[in-house]
Amino acid sequence: MTGFVSRLRKQLDTALDGQQFRTWKAPEAWFESTSDLLTAIRALVADDQVTCIEAAPPDEPVFFSDLQACIRDPERRFELLTLRYLHPLNVAAPSEQRVREHLLERLMVMDRSRIEQHSLHRLNADDLLLRLNLIAIYASFTPDLRYLDALNYYYELLPPAWYPESSHNWLRVSFLNFYLRALAVHTTH
Repeated sequence: MTGFVSRLRKQLDTALDGQQFRTWKAPEAWFESTSDLLTAIRALVADDQVTCIEAAPPDEPVFFSDLQACIRDPERRFELLTLRYLHPLNVAAPSEQRVREHLLERLMVMDRSRIEQHSLHRLNADDLLLRLNLIAIYASFTPDLRYLDALNYYYELLPPAWYPESSHNWLRVSFLNFYLRALAVHTTH
């Protein structure tokens, strides 16, 4: 992933120099990527096209119930999120309001408390970073500043030298990219 991360770092540098991001359109229908969520996030963050097909939205009440049931099982939560959001922009779909609120609450209450108690190493980095990515994607669509505030908080909270023990530690760089995108969107409105 070294080449990918280097590409994103260059993209962040040019964005800081005033280059605009590609505009995203909030999904009006449910889409599934022809690949998995992590591949779709890599494409989206690199400002590449994400190939997708329109699909029937999955059942939200069952998913929400499953998500709440795995509150103490970050590996299962990671799996649930990666299976539901094959197309990352679906997190902005109207049907996902309860899910977004749950993710935001989890980040700002339970995870935040653990990190503030100097227990960052006890959190599942893949799960934390994936949720931050999804919240950052949504922050580019909503005028609700709570989502941007959460990103600001985590930007300040996570140590700059934090190299998470993670199978997907590149999600930290994608989180920073999506965070910068959300900031850019909010400063232009």
